[in-house]
Amino acid sequence: MKLFIDANLMIYMLTKTPDEAERLVEFYADLVYNHALYTNPLVLDETIHVSRKRYKVPYKTSLQFIDEKVIPYVKILPLTILDYLTAKEIILKYNLRPSDALHVATIQNNGLQAIVSEDEDFDKLPIKRLWLEV
Repeated sequence: MKLFIDANLMIYMLTKTPDEAERLVEFYADLVYNHALYTNPLVLDETIHVSRKRYKVPYKTSLQFIDEKVIPYVKILPLTILDYLTAKEIILKYNLRPSDALHVATIQNNGLQAIVSEDEDFDKLPIKRLWLEV
């Protein structure tokens, strides 16, 4: 399946505790080996910003993580004017946050099939959402 990776998975992988590490690594490895993975530059920005602001992860650590654990396995799709126009419609129709609407636009405009995200706001839309089993 062609999957869009949201920032929360990357943030959790960056800030994981030893107890969570095994589960997150197994989940990510399954995604890497069994699916085609995609994201956009906004997700990378969110990962770097939130990791620093909430969890005090240095920029250097986040950038190294993205370079080593994300870029080799996840295709980074550009954001385009079409994505903006699609996101605008999604914001107005579903009252979604602009960044989330841009993620959905990336999914729709690139023929992706689902989003990997903890964010239940995506459940308002007719897209499939995958997350860790609790």
